[in-house]
Amino acid sequence: MLIIEKYNKSRDAEVERLRVKPEQAQFTVDRLGEFILSLKEDEHPHLIIESDQVVGFFVLDFSYSDTYSFSDPKALGVRAFLIDQNHQGLGVASKALSLLPDYVASNYPDFDRLQLTVNCRNKAAYNCYLKCGFEDTGNLYLGGPVGPQHIMQRIAG
Repeated sequence: MLIIEKYNKSRDAEVERLRVKPEQAQFTVDRLGEFILSLKEDEHPHLIIESDQVVGFFVLDFSYSDTYSFSDPKALGVRAFLIDQNHQGLGVASKALSLLPDYVASNYPDFDRLQLTVNCRNKAAYNCYLKCGFEDTGNLYLGGPVGPQHIMQRIAG
């Protein structure tokens, strides 16, 4: 069974053990403990839990539209999405992304859309997002740390 839950400090040790494959490291965050401490009040960390074990992480960004000019206030940003390398290829990301729209609709009803960016070279993530109902807007975000990024979105709920 897979669930999404808000980050809880009691899971810190598990969160610190999350790692992506070396070739994926450039596309996501490292040192999650430090990253979580650096988050602003409107950036909410979440965990992906499978069989009571933390297997993934992401942030829901309530001020996404303040940071990114392509967004609007009804869009909730999905950032820093990652699945631990030992749980990749097992459908965990797809399951979590499939749960996310209803999770957002239930817990954050002020938002009607999910938005994210994914590096143009990160084909596996891009294809996963497409498979899970995200649509490529056809626009690129050029301010990414390691190159251009596709702007993707899907309806929440």
